[in-house]
This record gives sequence, C-alpha cells and structure tokens, in this order.
Amino acid sequence: MTHEAIIDSLFGWPVKGFSGMQLAEMPLRAHQPYAHDRLWAIERSGPLFDPANPRHIPKGKFFQLVNTPKLARLRSSYDPDTTRFTLCDANGTELATGTLNSVEGRTAIENFLARWLGDLAPQHPRVVGIGDHHFFDVPKPFVSLINLNTLKDLAPHVGQPLHQQKERFRANIYVSNLPAWAEMDWEGQEVLLNGQPAFIARERIGRCVATEVNPASGERDCSIPRTMLTTLGHKDCGLYLEPIADMTLQPGDVLGSGLNK
Repeated sequence: MTHEAIIDSLFGWPVKGFSGMQLAEMPLRAHQPYAHDRLWAIERSGPLFDPANPRHIPKGKFFQLVNTPKLARLRSSYDPDTTRFTLCDANGTELATGTLNSVEGRTAIENFLARWLGDLAPQHPRVVGIGDHHFFDVPKPFVSLINLNTLKDLAPHVGQPLHQQKERFRANIYVSNLPAWAEMDWEGQEVLLNGQPAFIARERIGRCVATEVNPASGERDCSIPRTMLTTLGHKDCGLYLEPIADMTLQPGDVLGSGLNK
C-alpha cells in the first residue's frame, strides 16, 4: 500500500463560516497556520471577542454552518491585500461588500447579514478580527488535510457524492492517490513534502453536524457524524498537520509518510 498522496487542491477560509478561496499555492511558515485562514469571524452572541486580549472562543458563539446552515447559500470572496469581503447570491449577484479592516466595511457586512438572516440572528451580527489571531475550532497552529478517496469511500453510506462537495469539510489541503483512510496511519508521524520533512500529523479531526449542510443548497441533506459512528465506530475524517518547516504547497506536490523513508 502506498503512503504517498498528491495534492489535488488547496483552500483558505478567510472568514469563519463562509465559503473558501481556492489557492494556486499556499505559503506556510513553521509552527504557523495558513496566514489567511479564519482571520475573521462574525459573532452571533456577545460581544465576546476583545481585540486587546484575543483568545480562543468556542465556535458556537460565531455564525457558521453548524448553527446557521443558510450561510451556505452565499458565495463570498476575499482580497487578502485589502481585506475586502464580498457576498453574492448563487447567481453571482453582489449583495454586500466592505473592507473588514474599516468600521464602515464591517458595518456594511453586519447590516446586510442582520437583514438577510432575520430571526436566525439572535443578536445584531458583529465582525471581529485582529492581526494574526485565527478563529479556529482548536486553538493550535494547524492546517487540515482531507483524503478525497476517503470521501469516496464514505459517500455510499451517507448518500451524497462527498468528494464532489469539498466545502462540507472546509479543509486546507485535499489529496488524491492515497487509499481510503490510509491518511489515518499518518497520525503522530512526520509527513514529507516532495521527500523533505514538512509536517507532523498531530491528530485526527472529529466531525460535527456542520458537514451535514449541502454547500450549494444550504440544506441539511445527510447525517455524516451519526452514520460514521454507526458504520465505522468513530466520526474522524481528516488530519490536523503542524508545519515544521517553511514551505510553499502547490497542487501536484507529493505528501508522504516519513515511515516510507
């Protein structure tokens, strides 16, 4: 069995809970997450986040698919250089835009979401973010990896073509060429990039009900964590990797377990 994978695609998720941006390359620094990943979030209850004292806050305090599936009906774009965040409908019609590092820009996004979400917003939305603080589910310097063959293997159990619905899993790195579930053998091991030490596979990713939301329709259309528990005895899908070197990832690069050395 091969322990090598090919990077299929790379994604950043600049605003927690909203659609991602596909990347031609992903620069990484040792012991740091991707620089533009979950840099912003939108509070649904609070205020809780203090820019003068940034700290980890549980994900349920922010708007995201686990509590607000309707967000999947929006298409978003983000410019890392200007922090301009734009929301469109499924047809590409612009609904709202604003630079998130300005009061005016944040207010434009907040006011649109308040109107668009209506009663789904417990309080007036509040855009938060500061410097290089990342709004991750786990407060660690990780990037996430998903094996597309694992999604293909899981698909018949849940009745959805999961490998064609990448946004359900909101990973940074999607890989192919690796047998289904073989990535789980990497846990705790060194992972090589084109033959050179690049990551430590720190832990498996336990999945929540956010994966049940269809990324196109915004509807819950399958039960992934419960089905995994029933059929596999666990709800782990994907790995958290910690970079241990400076590098730039590109589609076509080879990732492999250090066990193969």
